[in-house]
Amino acid sequence: MQQGLAALVLLVASAACASPAASAFVGDVRVALKHVDAGKRLSRPELIRRAAQRSKARAAALSAVRSRRFSGASEQQGAPRGTPVRPSGDLEYVVDLAIGTPPQHVSALLDTGSDLIWTQCAPCTSCLAQPDPVFAPAQSASYEPMRCAGPLCSDIPRHGCLRADTCTYRYNYGDGTTTMGVYATERFTFASPSGDALSVPLGFGCGSLNVGSLNNGSGIVGFGRNPLSLVSQLSIRRFSYCLTPYASGRRSTLLFGTLAAGGGVYGDATGPVQTTPLLQSPQNPTFYYVHLTGLTVGARRLRIPEAAFALQPDGSGGVIVDSGTALTLLPGAVLAEVVRAFRAQLRLPFANGSSPDDGVCFMVPEAWRRASAATSQVPVPRMVFHFQGADLDLPRRNYVLDDHRRSRLCLLLADSGDDGSTIGNLVQQDMRVLYDLEAETLSFAPAQC
Repeated sequence: MQQGLAALVLLVASAACASPAASAFVGDVRVALKHVDAGKRLSRPELIRRAAQRSKARAAALSAVRSRRFSGASEQQGAPRGTPVRPSGDLEYVVDLAIGTPPQHVSALLDTGSDLIWTQCAPCTSCLAQPDPVFAPAQSASYEPMRCAGPLCSDIPRHGCLRADTCTYRYNYGDGTTTMGVYATERFTFASPSGDALSVPLGFGCGSLNVGSLNNGSGIVGFGRNPLSLVSQLSIRRFSYCLTPYASGRRSTLLFGTLAAGGGVYGDATGPVQTTPLLQSPQNPTFYYVHLTGLTVGARRLRIPEAAFALQPDGSGGVIVDSGTALTLLPGAVLAEVVRAFRAQLRLPFANGSSPDDGVCFMVPEAWRRASAATSQVPVPRMVFHFQGADLDLPRRNYVLDDHRRSRLCLLLADSGDDGSTIGNLVQQDMRVLYDLEAETLSFAPAQC
């Protein structure tokens, strides 16, 4: 690893570092998001199975972060003791942007569960497979490594200082993905489908030693709450996304900026807007927590104590809203109660060989398949998430997968592996979701994204 550190010197430039954006960004930006498996001509069941596999890795990483088991999780992946671990790099949505002067194209994964903005950089001691040419800082007139005393360097959990007074970083994800390199300042350009563009200086990781997986991306843009994230560096007041179903062929959208009331955020909404408070955890300050009070399956609210979803003072438990996880993750005891309710109302047997990779699956008998042939859907009980001050009555496709080829009906839920919960992106599809960081609220409305 010391040899890898020495190689980082190749990225050091002699110019002094310009400061990243230091004041609140004024205005609104709209960019397109695409799913990591877009264009692969996969069926909806195949797309969801692939996303479920990634959710499994993400669940393990989120569990490690929530329980603060940093040392154990790090050692399992070969990282030094005490290295902070973030959720996995196997994410779901990509935002296209450009870095440098002149701009070089980068496809970055969007992550509301981490903070660092980074991409792979040349010369590369160890680089991961990516869809774009590796960013070449030597070809950019605006690339400037950050000095060790510069803004943000001290906010990196594991940072160092090379000769020429240059800040270096190491950042670990729970699936073993690690990036290491020079922390620098560069111009980032975000272009909207209409042709409008925002170009701003940002602090970012220029990774020359990277291991693990980027899942069809060239880097990651952290949208968490900590100082390294895009949200914090630009002092973004609000951001919003509308995620399209994986197999729809439509691109999702991401908006960020001031997003003033009446500014068209809910122009695609097809139903009422509901709002619930955002919560924060000093132990896990990156995450966006909400207060979930209960669940309904069919006509009955389940007898699950509200404490099963509570955020604890030590940072364990709680309910996270996450763009990077596909399935919704529930504590084992809560998931078992939900599954019992569905099984009692569906009156279907569990599928033979049902796997957590598919969620929980039931067999659809031949008689049911014939009876539902006209709609190709077996009737299922409704599912409602009850938040403080808001009720999310889910569309069927947001929590159920019809796998006709294998005669299965699967719930898009999985075990979180601990006492925490995660609201995944499948639940959020065809919803306009707004994070208001001034009011500390999360709002949502059904939409045609």
